[in-house]
Amino acid sequence: MEVYSLVMHQNTGQGISSLSNTQLEDVIAEIEQAIEWHQLWYKNLLRCLIADTPANEQDLSDNAHNLCRFGQWFNKLPEQTLNLHPYFSEIASAHQKMHQGAKVLLSLKESNSAIPVNLLDQFHTDLDSLRDYFEAINDELCELLHTRDPLTGATNRTNLVENLQKEHELCKRKSLSCALIMIDLDHFKQVNDEFGHGAGDKVLIALVKCIKSHLREYDQLYRYGGEEFLVCLPQTELEGAKSFSERLRAGIAALKIEIGNDKHIYVTGSFGVALINADDDIEAAIERADQAMYQAKKSGRNRVFVA
Repeated sequence: MEVYSLVMHQNTGQGISSLSNTQLEDVIAEIEQAIEWHQLWYKNLLRCLIADTPANEQDLSDNAHNLCRFGQWFNKLPEQTLNLHPYFSEIASAHQKMHQGAKVLLSLKESNSAIPVNLLDQFHTDLDSLRDYFEAINDELCELLHTRDPLTGATNRTNLVENLQKEHELCKRKSLSCALIMIDLDHFKQVNDEFGHGAGDKVLIALVKCIKSHLREYDQLYRYGGEEFLVCLPQTELEGAKSFSERLRAGIAALKIEIGNDKHIYVTGSFGVALINADDDIEAAIERADQAMYQAKKSGRNRVFVA
């Protein structure tokens, strides 16, 4: 399945982060294929310029950037896909400019004219620019995939502390509050024991989907442990974080999770809420949210406790 059919229905407001792990893998594969096509095109261009082989007529066209294999693929991408990342528009411009330069070089070669060094250098500058965009967007996609939990799609703990420190610094500069919420499913071991780990996986996937549906674009969700998740709410006071947690708690309790053979199960979660204080150590703030969550469990589960 090609990338344009995979991503055309995504919420472009969230950019590439709106893609699932499977979609990210497919987009990466498509871009790597595009890079391979372009390398092959460049080798053929060098044969024409150096070994005096006949030029491809398409490369002498004013529309060459739309006729190469990469151009044909790129032009099939819908606007929704191109809006997933600003580098897509940069790639379009760099690709067209590079082909224009290639046409000039090939035209000079066809007329047996000498190729000025400055034109050759400019062509390679444009080529390098295109490659840089390719590599940058591919690296970003791979980094996003690397920091994703493969089961649920929530961010894993790889860069958790670093990300929260950046958010903390931003809040301090703007004199804003930032809240953390630790969420732990109640009696999750019983789900695995009674219905199997496949059912447990479905519960975790449904849980993350529910949490994400409540988040703002700039909120962050991490899979902190097996059935434990951490939410970061920037620009949020304690009371707002508590209200958010209560809404989410009710949303999770209302989930009807299908586990096969017309069987459904219901789950609840315990919530611990804490603020990241101005002079806080991030790990200390996480610990306060974690301890608050344990207090919620001790108090009867399926409830919110504020540190």
